[in-house]
Amino acid sequence: MKIDSPSSITSREASIRLEWISTRILPGVAVLLLSIPLCQWADSNLPDGIVPVSIIYLMIVIILWSTYMAVQYAFVGIAQTRKAKDKVSIDNNNPREEDGQTPVFLLEAKPFSNEPEDINPVGCVETFSNNITETEVTEEIAVTDNKVISEEANPDKEPSTASTAPASSTYQQGIDDFYQSQAESQKKKLDTIHEYLLYIMSPFIYEEDMDEFCTDLLRFAMDHNYRPEVEWKRYKTKLSSFDVRHLVWSIAIRLGLGKGKVYSNDDCACYIERRFATLCVTASGEPLSHSTLRNLTVTSNSDKIRCDIQGADGQLFHIPSQLGIEKD
Repeated sequence: MKIDSPSSITSREASIRLEWISTRILPGVAVLLLSIPLCQWADSNLPDGIVPVSIIYLMIVIILWSTYMAVQYAFVGIAQTRKAKDKVSIDNNNPREEDGQTPVFLLEAKPFSNEPEDINPVGCVETFSNNITETEVTEEIAVTDNKVISEEANPDKEPSTASTAPASSTYQQGIDDFYQSQAESQKKKLDTIHEYLLYIMSPFIYEEDMDEFCTDLLRFAMDHNYRPEVEWKRYKTKLSSFDVRHLVWSIAIRLGLGKGKVYSNDDCACYIERRFATLCVTASGEPLSHSTLRNLTVTSNSDKIRCDIQGADGQLFHIPSQLGIEKD
Protein backbone atom coordinates (compact mmCIF):
# COMPACT_ATOMS: atom_id res chain seq x y z
CA MET A 1 0.00 0.00 0.00
CA LYS A 2 1.46 3.31 -1.10
CA ILE A 3 1.45 6.08 1.50
CA ASP A 4 1.64 9.64 0.22
CA SER A 5 4.34 11.79 1.73
CA PRO A 6 3.19 15.05 3.35
CA SER A 7 4.83 17.08 0.58
CA SER A 8 2.83 15.27 -2.17
CA ILE A 9 -0.60 15.93 -0.58
CA THR A 10 -2.35 18.98 -1.97
CA SER A 11 -4.33 21.37 0.22
CA ARG A 12 -7.61 20.11 -1.30
CA GLU A 13 -6.76 16.48 -0.50
CA ALA A 14 -5.74 17.44 3.02
CA SER A 15 -9.05 19.29 3.48
CA ILE A 16 -11.04 16.28 2.25
CA ARG A 17 -9.16 13.90 4.56
CA LEU A 18 -9.60 16.23 7.53
CA GLU A 19 -13.31 16.54 6.81
CA TRP A 20 -13.65 12.75 6.56
CA ILE A 21 -11.91 12.29 9.89
CA SER A 22 -14.01 14.96 11.65
CA THR A 23 -17.39 13.92 10.20
CA ARG A 24 -17.04 10.13 9.93
CA ILE A 25 -14.20 8.50 11.86
CA LEU A 26 -14.34 10.49 15.11
CA PRO A 27 -18.16 10.42 15.36
CA GLY A 28 -18.07 6.68 14.54
CA VAL A 29 -15.63 5.98 17.35
CA ALA A 30 -17.78 8.09 19.71
CA VAL A 31 -20.89 6.13 18.75
CA LEU A 32 -19.15 2.80 19.35
CA LEU A 33 -17.89 3.89 22.78
CA LEU A 34 -21.21 5.45 23.79
CA SER A 35 -23.07 2.30 22.78
CA ILE A 36 -21.20 0.19 25.36
CA PRO A 37 -22.78 1.71 28.53
CA LEU A 38 -26.15 1.97 26.80
CA CYS A 39 -25.93 -1.72 25.88
CA GLN A 40 -25.07 -2.65 29.47
CA TRP A 41 -27.98 -0.60 30.78
CA ALA A 42 -30.43 -2.16 28.30
CA ASP A 43 -29.19 -5.67 29.07
CA SER A 44 -29.64 -5.15 32.80
CA ASN A 45 -33.22 -3.94 32.37
CA LEU A 46 -34.37 -6.58 29.91
CA PRO A 47 -35.32 -10.14 30.95
CA ASP A 48 -32.40 -12.55 30.89
CA GLY A 49 -31.74 -14.13 27.51
CA ILE A 50 -34.59 -12.46 25.66
CA VAL A 51 -32.23 -10.59 23.29
CA PRO A 52 -28.54 -11.37 22.81
CA VAL A 53 -26.13 -8.67 23.98
CA SER A 54 -24.53 -8.43 20.55
CA ILE A 55 -27.90 -7.68 18.92
CA ILE A 56 -28.64 -5.02 21.53
CA TYR A 57 -25.25 -3.43 20.95
CA LEU A 58 -25.71 -3.48 17.17
CA MET A 59 -29.17 -1.91 17.40
CA ILE A 60 -27.91 0.88 19.68
CA VAL A 61 -25.02 1.60 17.30
CA ILE A 62 -27.40 1.78 14.33
CA ILE A 63 -29.82 4.09 16.19
CA LEU A 64 -27.08 6.44 17.40
CA TRP A 65 -25.39 6.60 13.99
CA SER A 66 -28.70 7.22 12.19
CA THR A 67 -29.52 10.01 14.63
CA TYR A 68 -26.11 11.60 14.11
CA MET A 69 -26.45 11.48 10.29
CA ALA A 70 -29.98 12.92 10.39
CA VAL A 71 -28.85 15.83 12.57
CA GLN A 72 -25.82 16.44 10.36
CA TYR A 73 -27.88 16.50 7.15
CA ALA A 74 -30.40 18.80 8.79
CA PHE A 75 -27.69 21.32 9.67
CA VAL A 76 -26.17 21.03 6.19
CA GLY A 77 -29.59 21.69 4.63
CA ILE A 78 -30.13 24.77 6.82
CA ALA A 79 -26.68 26.10 5.92
CA GLN A 80 -27.25 25.58 2.19
CA THR A 81 -30.64 27.28 2.33
CA ARG A 82 -29.21 30.28 4.15
CA LYS A 83 -26.32 30.45 1.67
CA ALA A 84 -28.75 30.39 -1.28
CA LYS A 85 -30.84 33.19 0.28
CA ASP A 86 -27.72 35.30 0.84
CA LYS A 87 -26.70 34.76 -2.78
CA VAL A 88 -30.12 35.84 -4.05
CA SER A 89 -30.00 38.91 -1.83
CA ILE A 90 -26.56 39.83 -3.15
CA ASP A 91 -27.71 39.31 -6.75
CA ASN A 92 -30.73 41.57 -6.20
CA ASN A 93 -28.54 44.32 -4.78
CA ASN A 94 -26.09 44.18 -7.72
CA PRO A 95 -26.62 47.43 -9.69
CA ARG A 96 -25.15 46.01 -12.89
CA GLU A 97 -27.71 43.19 -12.96
CA GLU A 98 -30.59 45.61 -12.25
CA ASP A 99 -29.56 47.81 -15.18
CA GLY A 100 -29.49 44.78 -17.45
CA GLN A 101 -25.84 45.41 -18.42
CA THR A 102 -23.24 42.67 -18.63
CA PRO A 103 -20.13 43.51 -16.60
CA VAL A 104 -17.04 44.04 -18.71
CA PHE A 105 -13.91 42.20 -17.64
CA LEU A 106 -11.14 44.44 -18.86
CA LEU A 107 -8.42 41.89 -18.22
CA GLU A 108 -10.11 39.47 -20.63
CA ALA A 109 -11.34 42.00 -23.17
CA LYS A 110 -8.06 43.87 -23.57
CA PRO A 111 -4.97 41.83 -24.54
CA PHE A 112 -1.65 42.84 -23.01
CA SER A 113 1.45 43.10 -25.11
CA ASN A 114 4.86 41.92 -23.99
CA GLU A 115 6.44 44.48 -21.73
CA PRO A 116 9.96 44.80 -20.38
CA GLU A 117 10.63 43.29 -17.00
CA ASP A 118 11.58 46.53 -15.22
CA ILE A 119 8.05 47.92 -14.90
CA ASN A 120 7.21 50.54 -12.31
CA PRO A 121 4.44 48.99 -10.13
CA VAL A 122 3.03 52.36 -9.07
CA GLY A 123 2.78 53.48 -12.68
CA CYS A 124 0.99 50.24 -13.64
CA VAL A 125 -1.61 50.69 -10.93
CA GLU A 126 -2.27 54.30 -11.94
CA THR A 127 -2.53 53.39 -15.64
CA PHE A 128 -4.84 50.47 -14.89
CA SER A 129 -7.11 52.68 -12.75
CA ASN A 130 -7.27 55.31 -15.49
CA ASN A 131 -8.17 52.64 -18.06
CA ILE A 132 -11.02 51.37 -15.85
CA THR A 133 -12.41 54.88 -15.34
CA GLU A 134 -12.24 55.75 -19.03
CA THR A 135 -13.89 52.45 -20.02
CA GLU A 136 -16.76 52.87 -17.53
CA VAL A 137 -17.42 56.45 -18.68
CA THR A 138 -17.38 55.31 -22.31
CA GLU A 139 -19.83 52.49 -21.49
CA GLU A 140 -22.27 54.84 -19.74
CA ILE A 141 -22.17 57.35 -22.61
CA ALA A 142 -22.71 54.58 -25.18
CA VAL A 143 -25.66 53.12 -23.24
CA THR A 144 -27.25 56.55 -22.83
CA ASP A 145 -26.79 57.38 -26.52
CA ASN A 146 -28.29 54.05 -27.60
CA LYS A 147 -31.30 54.58 -25.33
CA VAL A 148 -31.92 58.11 -26.67
CA ILE A 149 -31.56 56.97 -30.28
CA SER A 150 -33.93 54.03 -29.67
CA GLU A 151 -36.57 56.31 -28.13
CA GLU A 152 -36.27 58.84 -30.97
CA ALA A 153 -36.49 56.12 -33.63
CA ASN A 154 -39.57 54.45 -32.07
CA PRO A 155 -41.49 57.15 -30.18
CA ASP A 156 -44.85 55.32 -30.36
CA LYS A 157 -43.63 51.81 -29.67
CA GLU A 158 -43.30 51.85 -25.90
CA PRO A 159 -44.60 54.76 -23.81
CA SER A 160 -42.19 56.00 -21.17
CA THR A 161 -42.72 55.31 -17.50
CA ALA A 162 -43.09 59.04 -16.86
CA SER A 163 -46.12 59.25 -19.14
CA THR A 164 -47.58 55.90 -18.02
CA ALA A 165 -47.54 56.71 -14.31
CA PRO A 166 -49.79 59.82 -14.53
CA ALA A 167 -52.15 57.99 -16.91
CA SER A 168 -52.51 55.08 -14.48
CA SER A 169 -53.00 57.49 -11.58
CA THR A 170 -55.68 59.39 -13.50
CA TYR A 171 -57.43 56.14 -14.41
CA GLN A 172 -57.58 55.02 -10.77
CA GLN A 173 -58.64 58.50 -9.67
CA GLY A 174 -61.57 58.31 -12.10
CA ILE A 175 -62.68 54.99 -10.61
CA ASP A 176 -62.39 56.29 -7.04
CA ASP A 177 -64.29 59.48 -7.82
CA PHE A 178 -67.06 57.56 -9.58
CA TYR A 179 -67.70 55.22 -6.66
CA GLN A 180 -67.40 58.05 -4.18
CA SER A 181 -70.00 60.01 -6.15
CA GLN A 182 -72.28 56.95 -6.25
CA ALA A 183 -71.92 56.46 -2.49
CA GLU A 184 -72.65 60.12 -1.78
CA SER A 185 -75.71 60.04 -4.04
CA GLN A 186 -77.00 56.87 -2.35
CA LYS A 187 -76.49 58.35 1.10
CA LYS A 188 -78.35 61.51 0.09
CA LYS A 189 -81.32 59.44 -1.14
CA LEU A 190 -81.42 57.38 2.05
CA ASP A 191 -81.22 60.49 4.25
CA THR A 192 -84.11 62.05 2.32
CA ILE A 193 -86.24 58.89 2.69
CA HIS A 194 -85.39 58.59 6.39
CA GLU A 195 -86.47 62.17 7.00
CA TYR A 196 -89.74 61.51 5.16
CA LEU A 197 -90.44 58.39 7.22
CA LEU A 198 -89.79 60.19 10.51
CA TYR A 199 -92.26 62.89 9.55
CA ILE A 200 -95.03 60.94 7.82
CA MET A 201 -95.11 57.98 10.24
CA SER A 202 -94.89 59.93 13.51
CA PRO A 203 -98.70 59.82 14.08
CA PHE A 204 -98.77 56.04 13.64
CA ILE A 205 -95.53 54.66 15.12
CA TYR A 206 -94.31 55.07 18.69
CA GLU A 207 -91.18 57.18 19.03
CA GLU A 208 -89.20 54.40 20.68
CA ASP A 209 -90.05 52.07 17.76
CA MET A 210 -89.30 54.55 14.99
CA ASP A 211 -85.65 53.56 14.46
CA GLU A 212 -86.53 49.88 14.02
CA PHE A 213 -89.41 50.71 11.68
CA CYS A 214 -87.32 53.04 9.52
CA THR A 215 -84.33 50.70 9.41
CA ASP A 216 -86.35 47.92 7.80
CA LEU A 217 -87.78 50.22 5.14
CA LEU A 218 -84.31 51.64 4.44
CA ARG A 219 -83.04 48.11 3.87
CA PHE A 220 -85.72 47.72 1.21
CA ALA A 221 -84.60 51.09 -0.21
CA MET A 222 -81.05 49.71 -0.57
CA ASP A 223 -82.04 46.32 -2.03
CA HIS A 224 -85.19 45.71 -4.05
CA ASN A 225 -84.86 41.96 -3.40
CA TYR A 226 -85.01 42.40 0.37
CA ARG A 227 -87.91 40.53 1.98
CA PRO A 228 -88.63 41.09 5.69
CA GLU A 229 -89.01 38.05 7.91
CA VAL A 230 -90.88 39.74 10.77
CA GLU A 231 -94.26 41.41 10.47
CA TRP A 232 -94.76 44.86 11.99
CA LYS A 233 -97.71 44.89 14.43
CA ARG A 234 -97.16 47.79 16.80
CA TYR A 235 -99.10 50.93 15.81
CA LYS A 236 -100.33 53.99 17.68
CA THR A 237 -103.14 54.41 15.16
CA LYS A 238 -104.42 51.67 12.89
CA LEU A 239 -103.55 51.96 9.22
CA SER A 240 -104.97 50.29 6.12
CA SER A 241 -103.40 48.48 3.18
CA PHE A 242 -103.96 51.63 1.12
CA ASP A 243 -101.75 53.62 3.50
CA VAL A 244 -98.80 51.23 3.44
CA ARG A 245 -99.10 50.82 -0.35
CA HIS A 246 -98.93 54.62 -0.74
CA LEU A 247 -95.99 54.74 1.67
CA VAL A 248 -93.96 52.11 -0.19
CA TRP A 249 -94.87 53.59 -3.59
CA SER A 250 -93.67 57.07 -2.52
CA ILE A 251 -90.27 55.59 -1.64
CA ALA A 252 -89.90 53.23 -4.62
CA ILE A 253 -90.85 55.86 -7.21
CA ARG A 254 -87.83 57.94 -6.16
CA LEU A 255 -85.52 54.93 -6.47
CA GLY A 256 -86.77 53.91 -9.92
CA LEU A 257 -90.13 52.14 -10.17
CA GLY A 258 -91.52 50.74 -13.38
CA LYS A 259 -90.68 48.63 -16.40
CA GLY A 260 -86.94 48.37 -17.00
CA LYS A 261 -86.12 50.08 -13.69
CA VAL A 262 -84.74 48.81 -10.40
CA TYR A 263 -88.02 48.40 -8.53
CA SER A 264 -91.17 46.72 -9.77
CA ASN A 265 -94.74 46.54 -8.43
CA ASP A 266 -94.06 42.89 -7.56
CA ASP A 267 -91.10 43.88 -5.36
CA CYS A 268 -93.27 46.38 -3.50
CA ALA A 269 -96.19 43.94 -3.16
CA CYS A 270 -93.92 41.21 -1.77
CA TYR A 271 -92.51 43.61 0.82
CA ILE A 272 -95.96 44.87 1.84
CA GLU A 273 -97.60 41.46 2.24
CA ARG A 274 -94.72 40.29 4.49
CA ARG A 275 -94.14 43.43 6.55
CA PHE A 276 -97.76 44.55 6.90
CA ALA A 277 -99.66 41.26 6.62
CA THR A 278 -102.19 42.20 9.32
CA LEU A 279 -103.22 45.32 7.43
CA CYS A 280 -103.58 43.57 4.07
CA VAL A 281 -106.86 41.79 4.67
CA THR A 282 -110.43 42.15 3.44
CA ALA A 283 -113.40 43.11 5.59
CA SER A 284 -114.06 39.43 6.19
CA GLY A 285 -110.47 38.83 7.32
CA GLU A 286 -109.22 37.14 4.13
CA PRO A 287 -105.69 38.11 2.96
CA LEU A 288 -105.56 40.39 -0.05
CA SER A 289 -104.24 38.79 -3.20
CA HIS A 290 -100.82 39.59 -4.58
CA SER A 291 -102.36 41.18 -7.70
CA THR A 292 -104.40 43.51 -5.48
CA LEU A 293 -101.34 44.61 -3.55
CA ARG A 294 -99.54 45.33 -6.85
CA ASN A 295 -101.96 48.22 -7.36
CA LEU A 296 -99.97 50.67 -5.27
CA THR A 297 -101.66 53.96 -6.09
CA VAL A 298 -105.32 52.97 -5.62
CA THR A 299 -107.08 55.30 -3.16
CA SER A 300 -110.01 55.15 -0.71
CA ASN A 301 -112.08 57.61 1.28
CA SER A 302 -110.24 56.77 4.50
CA ASP A 303 -106.61 57.26 3.36
CA LYS A 304 -104.30 58.56 6.09
CA ILE A 305 -101.12 58.44 3.97
CA ARG A 306 -101.37 59.66 0.40
CA CYS A 307 -99.06 59.09 -2.56
CA ASP A 308 -96.28 61.68 -2.47
CA ILE A 309 -95.59 62.52 -6.10
CA GLN A 310 -91.96 63.49 -6.66
CA GLY A 311 -91.04 67.08 -7.41
CA ALA A 312 -88.87 68.57 -10.14
CA ASP A 313 -85.67 67.07 -8.77
CA GLY A 314 -87.24 63.62 -8.46
CA GLN A 315 -86.08 63.11 -4.86
CA LEU A 316 -87.63 65.52 -2.35
CA PHE A 317 -90.88 64.81 -0.51
CA HIS A 318 -93.70 67.21 0.24
CA ILE A 319 -92.86 67.68 3.91
CA PRO A 320 -91.98 70.97 5.65
CA SER A 321 -88.25 70.25 6.06
CA GLN A 322 -87.86 69.53 2.33
CA LEU A 323 -90.35 71.90 0.74
CA GLY A 324 -88.01 74.85 1.33
CA ILE A 325 -85.24 73.04 -0.54
CA GLU A 326 -87.58 72.16 -3.37
CA LYS A 327 -88.73 75.78 -3.84
CA ASP A 328 -85.13 76.91 -4.14
